[in-house]
Amino acid sequence: MSQNLICFMFLVSFALFSSITADQAAFNDWDHGRVQVNDVGIHFRYAGNGPPLLLIHGNPQHSYTWHIIGPILTSRFTVIAPDNRGAGDSSIPRNNDYSSEAMASDLKGLLDFLHIDQTLVFSHDKGVGAATALAAQYPNSVLSLAVSEYILPGFGYEEVSCPSSSWDLYSNWQLAFFSVTDAAEFFIRGREKEMLAWYFFHSSYSGNEAIPDHVLQRYSTSISKPGFLRSMLGPFSSASTAADRKFFTNMFKNSTLQMPLLVLGGEASLAPESTLKQFWGDIKHDATFDIVPKAGHWIADENPKWVAERLMKYFNSTTDTMRPANLTWLKDKITLV
Repeated sequence: MSQNLICFMFLVSFALFSSITADQAAFNDWDHGRVQVNDVGIHFRYAGNGPPLLLIHGNPQHSYTWHIIGPILTSRFTVIAPDNRGAGDSSIPRNNDYSSEAMASDLKGLLDFLHIDQTLVFSHDKGVGAATALAAQYPNSVLSLAVSEYILPGFGYEEVSCPSSSWDLYSNWQLAFFSVTDAAEFFIRGREKEMLAWYFFHSSYSGNEAIPDHVLQRYSTSISKPGFLRSMLGPFSSASTAADRKFFTNMFKNSTLQMPLLVLGGEASLAPESTLKQFWGDIKHDATFDIVPKAGHWIADENPKWVAERLMKYFNSTTDTMRPANLTWLKDKITLV
């Protein structure tokens, strides 16, 4: 191999590494905030300029879900990425309430604290329940909603989480397992990283490449903190599912979401479009459905550029009427006392 070719390959590799590192550094350099809401300390990151966009993560992840897609979106939006109650660097609720309604109340409290009366919302996995509850209860606050990779309790979640004779290692049997949190915590404790490695692998498009080891370690470290494995399992509990089923069936008994709705599913997960329509058609009759190519459940990790571009295109029609968010007042602001 010629010396020139070796030099060229080194430069290409360095450029790619620098690009990846820059993306990660950009998210790691986002400003942090913390506010007390509903007796829970909610931690959040924020960056960017433009209309506000609230990103709501799912489980077993936290706000680092958005470490690639977030910096892309900051070119168009002021992006706010909270850790849900009991996740990441937020605190654990004393009442162990992980219902969608409770999490939506935290999000509304955060928006009120930030003086944001109208926002765009994108959510993933268990965060979808919180986002949908927020939008249903405060339609004047959520101008446009995008959800991904989730089915609401009362609208199909119970069916896909119920054990079946057709289940195998690649099925979503963990939904049933996690619902009995005492047992799940007992069997997972001490093997958090192994559990997460399987979790991310089994519902991905790209297999073990979906979540790099250094990212996997972040999530493993997070749920290994005292109390945080139990709080990660909280939204999966039978009690949370029952509360969500009651809330959503009552909320959508005689009405649907008022704002525009985009529903995304990964090619190797919640697809094809007919599946999305089956589970979300009663929530919004004229919703927009799309499939994320080259992605499984972890769409923000496996195809972040496609997802970011799809969101910018979708939200574009709404942003024309929105005011840019100004969070500069948070600099060196005491927020907990």
